Amino acid sequence: MNNPLISITDNISYLPASSKPLSCDVIFIKTDKSTWIFDVGVTSTASDLINNISGPKNIVLSHFHPDHIMNLFRVKYDNLYLTSYTKRCTFRGNIVKGREVFEGNPMIEICEVPSSHAKGCLCLVCGDYAFMGDSTYCKEKIGNHTYNVQLLKAEIDFLESLTCQYVCLDHDKNFIQERTALIKLHKEIFERRKPGETTICVEDFFNPDGSVKQPE
Repeated sequence: MNNPLISITDNISYLPASSKPLSCDVIFIKTDKSTWIFDVGVTSTASDLINNISGPKNIVLSHFHPDHIMNLFRVKYDNLYLTSYTKRCTFRGNIVKGREVFEGNPMIEICEVPSSHAKGCLCLVCGDYAFMGDSTYCKEKIGNHTYNVQLLKAEIDFLESLTCQYVCLDHDKNFIQERTALIKLHKEIFERRKPGETTICVEDFFNPDGSVKQPE
């Protein structure tokens, strides 16, 4: 059987997201003390990969949406980190508030992220990579894709506070992106805000595949 994981560095790899069934990208990070897993997905491939890891395992859940957490009840682990919003769905785990750093080689940092997409998002930073889950995406309803103005500004400030070069965005065909390019994109969206309105509609800004529409 071919290895389904894609390597980013010698110690970081990921299982790509799928659409049928809808399942997030699942990230695996080996440190000198344990394996860190960012999100657990839905598929049996993801759960098998997690259960086949030997040694201590720490899971971080980016947020509470089903495609990111469903496998939690099928896998074995030692520690679980999440926000209080996600814990309402899992009924277990250690709540992260603000920023937590876990020493090791490499060091792991878990941070709360302001997000229009979902309440209670976390990102995981390791070396030159920040794994963002879906946190940079808009709020999605049929025919109504919006960013909250205040949360978008806070998200931009958060991205600017990071020192890593790359951000990794779930479900995106370009999983690894330049952090500065993502900041630039979100500043363009922020400039679309209108006086007196608390949200920014991006229905006409993105194509269905998530790419930015080009001027005609």
